[in-house]
Amino acid sequence: MKKSIELFVVLLVIMFASHIFAQNDSWLNEINKFANDQNISDDSLYTILSQWNAYPAPDSTGVFITFYNQINDTLKAPYVLYIPSEYDQHTKTPLLVYLHGGVSTRDFHSIEESFLQDNYFVLFAEKHKWLMLFPFGNIDTSWWDLVGVKNIQTQIRILKTYFNIDDDRIFVTGFSDGGSGSFFMAMSTPDDFASFYPLNGFLSVGSIVTKKPTFLPNLKNRRMNAINTDIDRLYPALKMRMLIDLALQAGANLLYKEYWGVGHDFDYANDEIPIMIKSMTLQPREIFQPDIYWETWTPDYGKCDWLEILEIDTTIARADWHQEYQAQIPNDRISFGFYPDDDFDYDGIIVYNLVEGETTASQMGLQQQDLIIKMDGIPIHSLDEMDSLKTFKQRGDSVSITVKRYDEEITLYGQFPDTTYYDAINYSEPSGAVQAEYFGNEFVLETSRVKKLAIYLHPDMVNFDNPVKVIINNKVVFDKNITIDRELMIDNFLRNRDRSALWAKRLEFEI
Repeated sequence: MKKSIELFVVLLVIMFASHIFAQNDSWLNEINKFANDQNISDDSLYTILSQWNAYPAPDSTGVFITFYNQINDTLKAPYVLYIPSEYDQHTKTPLLVYLHGGVSTRDFHSIEESFLQDNYFVLFAEKHKWLMLFPFGNIDTSWWDLVGVKNIQTQIRILKTYFNIDDDRIFVTGFSDGGSGSFFMAMSTPDDFASFYPLNGFLSVGSIVTKKPTFLPNLKNRRMNAINTDIDRLYPALKMRMLIDLALQAGANLLYKEYWGVGHDFDYANDEIPIMIKSMTLQPREIFQPDIYWETWTPDYGKCDWLEILEIDTTIARADWHQEYQAQIPNDRISFGFYPDDDFDYDGIIVYNLVEGETTASQMGLQQQDLIIKMDGIPIHSLDEMDSLKTFKQRGDSVSITVKRYDEEITLYGQFPDTTYYDAINYSEPSGAVQAEYFGNEFVLETSRVKKLAIYLHPDMVNFDNPVKVIINNKVVFDKNITIDRELMIDNFLRNRDRSALWAKRLEFEI
């Protein structure tokens, strides 16, 4: 049965993707025809684009469709779209983005081994007539890597060309690394999304892995509902509470929930998903929010809705309100430091590779292709059995593992390291920040270590018939009437495919 489903998916790739992407040129030609028609006024062009509803009917519904995003000459990332049975191309349709776990692998997960047919959310997407996007990531396109983030953005924008996706109802969830990626994107690139739902993730993984800062106050700009479990061997709730408390101190718009008696598993799916779906329906994107706090260390992550930080000046003194939020996290995880061979289906555990650095495995002399058959003299047949035995261990305890190496049985001895502590957030790069708010047509901004910024204006946000006034650091820097910037509006629509965030004017300021 499983094989027949996979074949069906592959056939749909061939038939459907080639058909739908063939329409790209006609779509561009249609947009450019309106853009270049000088008989269409700027106001009328805005109305045409904001009400765009010309989407093709799909050849099939109730199916998974596989696409590929060509990132560079050698890297092509797969992604899968689920189209519900009752999808209607004339109706704006929410999109749920699901980020998978285990994103730091060398190869992309294969569709055969993934969550497509068994993913808990698919039944709810089908019931509520939502589209679902499954990006695939690997070590080169992880959820906290700029290439990986842009990969997801590109996938969404490509799909917006051909499917009537509701721009204000794109939601992000994911489990394990997918949860950690949800946190990262909320703090770094929230523009495309309405709200975030990280499951059994860890808030600071993106900062820890990239060794670059992430900023907890940025979580005020989107709603987030996070869940962790108490006996999770990777990200237990006890550790997560420290970061959640820190995020709330920073002003995060965050609801945190725990399930007890649950490990690193989505065992609570049937209880929680209906609650999540209901929350999503009540949390559309609000791009015209009247106040924004945004902080970044790089212009690559400089934009949040109508505010963009373009350049940072680290020679400027940090403002009093521009704070660093930090916590010391105990590193008490019991880990040997090796990667198992997931394709090995027999008794024991094959060592596929070793984690770099000083680990218990390297101290013991464990080698690639060792077959682990015992821990502390107790026979083990699988990684799950080893994990069960590890629950009885603490940092500083001695340990032995028995392996078969070239038909010889060898016992290796070692010791887990003592508990250490590490910074939750890596503040390796200086940042700039802006506090911004608007009322009517007046914008008031305070900056910290920011040299250049921009604000974006929209006809639904301000009255283009009245002057726009901008005050930065108590100084009036702009007080004029504005008009629609036709070229900006077209460029924005072509790049982002966003009918709601159809910015019609951009004002840039050097501090």
